Amino acid sequence: MGIYFKSTLLLLALIVSTQALATSKQATFERKLGLAQTGNVEAQYDVAYLYTKGRGVDEDEEEAFIWYNKSADQGLDTGQYKVGMAYLKAVGVDKDLELARVWLQKSAGQGYPPAQYQLGKLLASKHYKDYDGALAWLQKAQNSGYERAASEIRKLKRK
Repeated sequence: MGIYFKSTLLLLALIVSTQALATSKQATFERKLGLAQTGNVEAQYDVAYLYTKGRGVDEDEEEAFIWYNKSADQGLDTGQYKVGMAYLKAVGVDKDLELARVWLQKSAGQGYPPAQYQLGKLLASKHYKDYDGALAWLQKAQNSGYERAASEIRKLKRK
């Protein structure tokens, strides 16, 4: 009976702590959402991320895209990157390589290395075949310390 009682207490403690964590995540989401609705660009990005990961709210790629887009429209480089990648990979929105290029270029132009890298890869793709442009963006990414760019540069130079 002692082991059963201890196991029951342990299970009960686990349930209570799990519920408390869920409540905390939901409260965080609601707080961020309130800020996002007032136009706070970083909160808009955070809300999008929470929708992407399903933290404090059900996972929803389309809703995440809406919030990433709001942050991107306000000029947030990481938001622009996420919008570009959403269009590139059809996450929460239909695939559109031209819109992917536009948003990645906005982010890359602000110096965001992952966007520079992805833009370089996109420009080198069969769709664009802009090898000079691709090389320029990949070199910027590499110069910013984005290590993955080096292998793409080598591949591109072989073409």
